Amino acid sequence: MSAYSERRLELGGVEIALYEAGQGEPLLFLHGAGTATGFDSLLPLAEHFRLIVPHHPGYGASADDPAIRSVHDYERHYLDLLDLLEIGNFTLVGHSMGGWIAATLAISQGERISELVLAAPWGLHVPEHPTVDAFSIPDAEVAGYLTADLSVFAGKAPDPPTPEFLADRYRELTSTARVLWQHTYDPSLARWLHRIQAPTLLLWGELDRLIPVGQLPAWRSLLAAADERILPGVGHLLFDESAQASAAIVEHAHRHAVR
Repeated sequence: MSAYSERRLELGGVEIALYEAGQGEPLLFLHGAGTATGFDSLLPLAEHFRLIVPHHPGYGASADDPAIRSVHDYERHYLDLLDLLEIGNFTLVGHSMGGWIAATLAISQGERISELVLAAPWGLHVPEHPTVDAFSIPDAEVAGYLTADLSVFAGKAPDPPTPEFLADRYRELTSTARVLWQHTYDPSLARWLHRIQAPTLLLWGELDRLIPVGQLPAWRSLLAAADERILPGVGHLLFDESAQASAAIVEHAHRHAVR
């Protein structure tokens, strides 16, 4: 299996960490509101794509950027990254908060995106299946909201947590709060999702306690066209919990490829 190579880039005066593996059509993966479990579970995608996994500013190995205070700020950050990397057409995958960023990016950059995958995306207001307020979850219960399989944290989250681990999580939570504290969804997102024309896959874990799978029909009804895949027995960290998550991306790309 491929391994990541790390690059350090400067965007807008902020140093970011970028991880790449594989060759072929670029696949940009936008992660959710945390990096604790890492991204080795995505490496099977590098057998089919040039896999590009940046850490958002304020997360993981990237530097902080307090000026980023909305999903639209992240969207513009990634427009700069795509231009810097000289990427034209690409496959876009976004998970959780990264799914919200990916949907926003796809609305404005549809001509560049060959395939889109939204994995348990944040961003829509679905009153009958509301997203849980992540800031209200007691610390001892966070892991249970993120996964149906607590073994995904084995070897990745120290038990008991070290001060360094807790400091990293607090830093990422602070970055998340800048974006989501006042606006946990985009009230205008539903109006513009119809502009996404790329073949889209909605990917969800059946047991997601954070962003319920019941939101999937709302997303599907607002997109021009979308396939769906629900992974049984899987929670919010679907890529860590099931190899079928990455496999579904490959299947979707092959189904819609003009190659």
